[in-house]
Amino acid sequence: MGSAQAPLAPAFDTERRALDYRATNVLGTWALANVAAGTALTLAGEGQTKAFGQMTLGWGAVNLGIVAAIRLGKGRSAPTDRAGTVRAQLATENIYLLNAGLDVAYLAGGFWLLEHANTRRTPADYQQNKGFGEALLVQGGFLLLFDGLLYRAHHRHGNKGLYPLLSRVQTVPGGVAVVW
Repeated sequence: MGSAQAPLAPAFDTERRALDYRATNVLGTWALANVAAGTALTLAGEGQTKAFGQMTLGWGAVNLGIVAAIRLGKGRSAPTDRAGTVRAQLATENIYLLNAGLDVAYLAGGFWLLEHANTRRTPADYQQNKGFGEALLVQGGFLLLFDGLLYRAHHRHGNKGLYPLLSRVQTVPGGVAVVW
């Protein structure tokens, strides 16, 4: 059993990390596009367009920070055993699920700002709420799609190479058994 267990962790973790690396490329590209577009709209726009640009620029900067933190954290060692691999896999999937929940909150915030804009007394307040709300909808929509697709990709990866092995593990009185 020991020799069958050893190859799983490094190969599986390499594939999981490759998925995340590609994801940071996508998020980094999105972030750079947001910084560029947000800067242009903030500098050249007025009212609602300027507010949209400001929020977009802010989201781009935050996402660039997230990508940088992820890339700098690549020095962490990979799990060396099956239990560590399982923990890392489940943590990865749970992060994307948590992020998807946050993305829904961003969308709700965007809709709230759009509705709240209608109660503003001045045109400037109306335009700012509309611009911020629209930007939140764009960001929340993209991030929900991004996190949802990544959760699905990681879960499929787990189903392909890890979870079938776990389905053979059962607890029995006094220990754990593997059923073939």
